[in-house]
Amino acid sequence: MLTKKEAAARLNIHEQTLVRWAECGLVRSHAYNGHHDLYELPEADLPQKHCSRWDTLVDRVAAREHATAETKTLTRDNKDDAV
Repeated sequence: MLTKKEAAARLNIHEQTLVRWAECGLVRSHAYNGHHDLYELPEADLPQKHCSRWDTLVDRVAAREHATAETKTLTRDNKDDAV
């Protein structure tokens, strides 16, 4: 778990960008002491900065969820083939 400042520095983004990413689900935030959050960064496939004019945050989240769903489906299909 990282503070807002630490997580933003690790991702090389502004702290407010980190908050928006957490609100949309690109990174996970966890409430801490009622005033602050701690942030959990994904171990793989860290989010990257993009031009929001052409690649909106909502579209990026949807694409990430779609890719995750495909990975789960492929993994499940491979387990079925092995049996």
